[in-house]
Amino acid sequence: MWTLLPSLCLFAFITAFTPGPNNFLLASSGSQFGLRQTWRHIIGIRVGVSGLILLSAAGVGVLLQAYPLAYTALKYVGFAYMSWLAIKLILAGGNLHKSHAAKPLTCLQAALFQLGNVKAWAASLTVVATYTLPSLYWVSVLWILAAFTVTGVLCNLCWAGMGKAAGRYLDTPRKIRTFNYSLSGLTFATILPVLFQA
Repeated sequence: MWTLLPSLCLFAFITAFTPGPNNFLLASSGSQFGLRQTWRHIIGIRVGVSGLILLSAAGVGVLLQAYPLAYTALKYVGFAYMSWLAIKLILAGGNLHKSHAAKPLTCLQAALFQLGNVKAWAASLTVVATYTLPSLYWVSVLWILAAFTVTGVLCNLCWAGMGKAAGRYLDTPRKIRTFNYSLSGLTFATILPVLFQA
């Protein structure tokens, strides 16, 4: 496992740091609420992704392939939920008073978000298929969980931090609306391809 660890950490880093629905929502949360209130969102993401990895390791990927209808249902439910969160960004408006802004995602909401996050599912299924060792299957799954958690927290903090830094320049309602609309558009751009996948 030690020989696979550098490659595993790099894969986890690329997965967690590249743009996607989680990171766009974290940037928005960081700009609106700061890092302290975004922690629950980050913890929820890590719990949700860990759950997907465990489900993938337990064979859910095979189950979804065996029952395409279940996969299709999961895909559309996930798309609807992620769309609702992206729409919430648009509806947040341009209020300069944070106390009147929408609330940050809770730990549970962020964790449930992962069930419909195709990027997170793809990463979970890929990492389990690639980095588990047949002779030490569940031990290697624990290593995967550790690598994804540590790198994921660091990457998620970076995106929330970038959002917080951007928040310093969002000093007018128009700038706030533009920022939220941009992040919402990017979130939609990352989830729309889900509808056209075979």
